[in-house]
Parts: sequence; structure tokens; C-alpha cells
Amino acid sequence: MTTIDTAGMRAPGYDGVAVMLHWLIFFMVVGLFTSGQIAEGLGEQIKQLQSLGNDPEGVKALMGQRMQLMGMHKAGGVIVFALVMARLFWRATRGTPAPVQTSPMIDLAAKAAHVALYALLIVMPVSGFMMSMYAGRGVDLLGIPPLLTPTPELAKQFSAVHGFTMNLILLVVLLHAVAALWHHYVRRDETLGRMVPWLRGRA
Repeated sequence: MTTIDTAGMRAPGYDGVAVMLHWLIFFMVVGLFTSGQIAEGLGEQIKQLQSLGNDPEGVKALMGQRMQLMGMHKAGGVIVFALVMARLFWRATRGTPAPVQTSPMIDLAAKAAHVALYALLIVMPVSGFMMSMYAGRGVDLLGIPPLLTPTPELAKQFSAVHGFTMNLILLVVLLHAVAALWHHYVRRDETLGRMVPWLRGRA
């Protein structure tokens, strides 16, 4: 089903491409958050071993693991950025489903949440990319070399933005999920079914 049907009317649900992009972005962000947390934990272990100074081989092994993980993390961030751009392009060219009738306040809150989420999904990978560039590192898995002059202070600032943005994304996604479940189980409308095709008609 496409968002605009053959009669020119707005369809009740998102089409297959929009649904695929939505869930790809979701699972990629979950993976990026998980890999980021693991890398942070490895960094703490490395610091502890370095402070003890009695296990250089262990430090070397952990640093290798962290480097591989961060390589995948950075490549994943670039991919998320591309997916978000594709999602926005598809949304702009194909439109959105017919709106579910709610109150003006709920409509405004939903639109604000969507705008905030898309903005954060752009800021997160861009800030991570800039952090890596200013740290003098490229995105090796995608063949992207360091493109900027290493500037530790700017790398630190972009790192702070990156971490803060990730926390905001988690908050907005949680609110987004709660709202979708509220629509499905309390209002019993088709909001959730628009992005989960097998739930259409079950509200």
C-alpha cells in the first residue's frame, strides 16, 4: 500500500519503503547505543588496567577490541544519517497517511515530537562524525579518511553534543512508543497500525 493511493487519496498506512526505513533506523539506533555503551565500558577497563600497569597485553587486546567496535559504530552512524535522509526524502515526495482524528493539542504534540526526533537523528551522527574528524580519525570501514585538522577541544565539544543528543533521542523514542501504545490500547485507533502493517484493522 502506498501513502497516496491510485485515486489520489491519502492511504491509511505508510507504504512498505517508509515502514522499512522506519524500522531500519530504529534497530540501527539501538545497535549504535549498545555499541557506544560497550565501547565506553571497554574504555573504563583500559584505564583501570593502565593504572595498575601490570598487564600490557591485556590493555593491548582491549584497545584492539574497542577500536574494532568503534569502527563499526562510526560506520553505523554514517549509515543512519543516510537512512534518515532517505526517510525524509520519501516522506517529502510520497506524503504521509491520512491523519487520525485527535485533539488539536495532541496533533501539535505529535508533530513537535516528529520534528524533534528527525532533528536529533541528524544531529547525532553529524556530531559523532565531527567528533571523529576533529580527533584526527576517519571512518575506516567506509574508506573515509580524516578530513579536518585535529582539534582536541572541538572534538571534546562535539563529544558532549553527541552524548547529550543520544540521551534526548532515548527520551523522545520512549515518549513516542508510549504515545503509540496509548493510541492503540486506549484510544483504539489506527495510529500504531500505520507503521505496523499487521496491526491494521485491529484497533
